[in-house]
Amino acid sequence: MDTQGIFSALRQTYTGISSQMKRLETISENIANAEALPDKNGKLYQKKVAILKDGPNNDSKGFGAKMALKLQGSNTKHLGSASPSSGMGNTDATPENQYEVVEVQGEKVIHDPTHPRADEHGYVKMPNVNVIEEMVDLMATNRAYEANITVMTTTKTMAKRTFEI
Repeated sequence: MDTQGIFSALRQTYTGISSQMKRLETISENIANAEALPDKNGKLYQKKVAILKDGPNNDSKGFGAKMALKLQGSNTKHLGSASPSSGMGNTDATPENQYEVVEVQGEKVIHDPTHPRADEHGYVKMPNVNVIEEMVDLMATNRAYEANITVMTTTKTMAKRTFEI
């Protein structure tokens, strides 16, 4: 019996879960620092985003292209005679290698003359974090995390039932 499909699904799901965790960490850091004031040196917290790196582990081919290559590799009579290794890339890359956290430069300026850190015109510099946008990103990331957990649970259930046969 070939179990490569089960382990492959678990590896992919692990990568998805870890990627969503990286995004959750970044979003939660942004929310925690949304009201942070400049430090004593005047440095202001900058919003951070996790972006997908370009590199050998992350090719730019879409899901459909990868699926077509898998079909081509499964049988030489399917969709031409491409080799199984053509353009597949490394699908076991860890999220630490896939995602890069970068700062988005910018700031918000709020008029509050009563604030102790206000300038001579009554303006206070605040981080460029919109809490509402961050909460929406947090909910979307949470849903993707839950979907990956569901896939992992289903894969484990299928593997258990396979061994019962």
